[in-house]
Amino acid sequence: MPEVDRAQLTDVSGSETAREILRVAARLFSGKGFDATSVREVVEAAGVTKPTLYYHFGSKEGLAQALLTRPMHRLIDEIRAGLDRPGEPIRHLAEQIESHFAFCREEPDRARFVYGLFFGPNAPGLSAEVAVYGGRLNELLNEAVRGLVRAGIVPEDRARRCAAAVQGLITFYTADYLYQGANLEAGLARRLVEDVLLGFAAGRSPAPVSGAEGDGPSRDP
Repeated sequence: MPEVDRAQLTDVSGSETAREILRVAARLFSGKGFDATSVREVVEAAGVTKPTLYYHFGSKEGLAQALLTRPMHRLIDEIRAGLDRPGEPIRHLAEQIESHFAFCREEPDRARFVYGLFFGPNAPGLSAEVAVYGGRLNELLNEAVRGLVRAGIVPEDRARRCAAAVQGLITFYTADYLYQGANLEAGLARRLVEDVLLGFAAGRSPAPVSGAEGDGPSRDP
């Protein structure tokens, strides 16, 4: 699997102008699609000139990469740090789910753009990076599930199904939030682990998870 060049992680979003361009691009790319959005539309909506966009990002493709690369590395680093902290494996899993939810809550337009890269048509020049990030996220999820296996919470022969169930839940709830207008309420990550994933428990009921406040969608009446 190809590696992402760390040189691509230069922070181009240090100025307010660059941040505004990123916000506008995320909204347009996620709403219209990357290919259907022109540089002219981005700069007009952001109130800047084309040379300004090119100064900060080099090209439209560079702008798309900025929306993907640094945020995904932050997400992966956050999940990695959570797994490395001492704690119960159930809590580690709840924190990992919560990290995905927090990523979406932080900047929904950016999350919709990234979601589209993972599940939609390939974006020019980004397919290899998307594959790298997807692979790393899967590895981290599998690592969390292996922690449950070592603790005797999930039988080894059900680990793959457990990981698939967690991935499905993350995808469902993030998509419901991003595309269906669901509201986020605190505690979903914890409840998913306690109420759903513990269906894989190997003959004992672990203690309830503390901390790891997760969010999930609930609709207004």
